[in-house]
Amino acid sequence: MEMAMAEMDQKSVPHVLVFPFPLPGHVNPMLQLVELLCLSGLSNVTFLTTKHYHCQLFRFTDAQTRFSSFPGFQFEIISDGLPDDHPRSYAHIVEIFTGVRSVMEPSFGELLHSNYFQSVNRPPVTCIITDGLMSFPIVVAKQLGIKSMNFRPTGASFLWCCYNHLKMIEAGELPFE
Repeated sequence: MEMAMAEMDQKSVPHVLVFPFPLPGHVNPMLQLVELLCLSGLSNVTFLTTKHYHCQLFRFTDAQTRFSSFPGFQFEIISDGLPDDHPRSYAHIVEIFTGVRSVMEPSFGELLHSNYFQSVNRPPVTCIITDGLMSFPIVVAKQLGIKSMNFRPTGASFLWCCYNHLKMIEAGELPFE
């Protein structure tokens, strides 16, 4: 009886999994979102990124120190399917998308279906916030009955272009000659 009550309590505790697309312009804003979630009082937040970006975060930022004050926060790693010496830049975006589709997509499904992110002290994932460039986490979440949402970590310049490109075409400023 006590064990059943403990399981019910654990299932009612939110556990948010944040999963960015593996490029710096996506990882960094999603990490800022995670920090806001932790500051808002969420006690179980997992940030899932590739080994490459995990190493970059720990080598070149204060991420480890910054998130050590949030005891319910954890970093987790998933393979991007690319060799360690791959440059992982926008110039190689097709290779990155290929790795995401062929390796990350099935690995992500396996991790969630196996309750990998759940432990004795950690409830199952109850919400997934994924990068808007990836749709497969939403599909997996739907299969498992987990709430999910897309987040587009775009910069202000890109948003300005999205909102104003029609006006620029009407004004004759686009396309460029």
